[in-house]
Amino acid sequence: MAKESLKLVTNRDEIELAYVEVGDKIYLASSGNDARWPSKILRNGRAVVRLEGMLLSRKTALVSEQEIKDRVMELLSEKYGREKTDKWFSSSSRVIELDGSPSGDESGDVYSKWLESEFDSIASNYDEHIFGNEVNYLLRERSLALMERVFDKPSHLLEIGSGTGTETIELLKKGHSVLAVDVSSKMLEIVSKKARDLDLKSNLSTLKLNGEEIERLIPLYGENSFDGIYSTYGAINCIRGLNTIPAKLHSLLKGDGRLVMGIYNKYCAQEIGGYLAKFKPRLAFNRLKSISPEGESRFCIDIYSYSVPEILRIFEPYFKSVYREGVPVIIFPSNFVKYVRMFNGRLNELKKIDSWLGKRWPFYMLGDHFLLVMEPQTSAG
Repeated sequence: MAKESLKLVTNRDEIELAYVEVGDKIYLASSGNDARWPSKILRNGRAVVRLEGMLLSRKTALVSEQEIKDRVMELLSEKYGREKTDKWFSSSSRVIELDGSPSGDESGDVYSKWLESEFDSIASNYDEHIFGNEVNYLLRERSLALMERVFDKPSHLLEIGSGTGTETIELLKKGHSVLAVDVSSKMLEIVSKKARDLDLKSNLSTLKLNGEEIERLIPLYGENSFDGIYSTYGAINCIRGLNTIPAKLHSLLKGDGRLVMGIYNKYCAQEIGGYLAKFKPRLAFNRLKSISPEGESRFCIDIYSYSVPEILRIFEPYFKSVYREGVPVIIFPSNFVKYVRMFNGRLNELKKIDSWLGKRWPFYMLGDHFLLVMEPQTSAG
């Protein structure tokens, strides 16, 4: 393959990769979920490759359009043969575009662009990720049960990080109106289609927005415009500079409103124990880092994990906690789902025990995620 490959130049070595060229663009495909190089070059926004003895610097972008991905895979098959292509790549392989121009406009936030492209690329399969994993489904069951109690009458709600609407749609069914914001336009297209198909679109508004830019909603909708705000299992953990967010949420929320958040926890007892039992101490304590890089967490992008005390401290000037729940706390997290499936018919019983314990100290501090309900401080700031 030497004559038909390029080499990706990293700080440590050079990685030999298959590639195809289309016009002035070069396309690479990842060799599976264990490959770390795609995230490294997407995080940097640029890659250096050695091709035909020349060093080339190229801008990088993750391809989310399925027709382009399919075309790249066809070209790889033509170049290397179907047998090798099927061996090297799979349906989960990411396709990376290297811009053929060595210079050009590189303005903008590389991390935000990466975040958007990653979620665009998984949008079509996101529901399978949720509903095909018993623990991910459990997370949605718990958050929805909580929000049905907190938002017990039709309300005007803001959702930060809607994804494909696994919670949005259920809340629309309950008579709420929802402004769903997400960094991924493809995610928003899916939730909008779901709402249309169920004749719920009149109560749904969508806006492409990174959670870090939430202040953009204030001039659009006005202060104290939402009865409730919620963000569960993802968006909050992707925000850099979280300290700036509580004041903005406080401005948007009515004085008697509620903020519901589901946060990826820094201290997950079951994950620590599970990885230590597998003799993987590095993975056991990855969440303790200030940032968990893609590949060392189970997410497609870098994330920030928080403990319950950390979130309370960040939000304290503007909000006070009125409810806390760990989820799950004795059931293994979703990256250990094969062990959860071993319980088969006893899972429902375990869920009840887990739910009871998750509302109690110290368990609510030790789950895979934790749910918080907060109310605005009357004298904030």
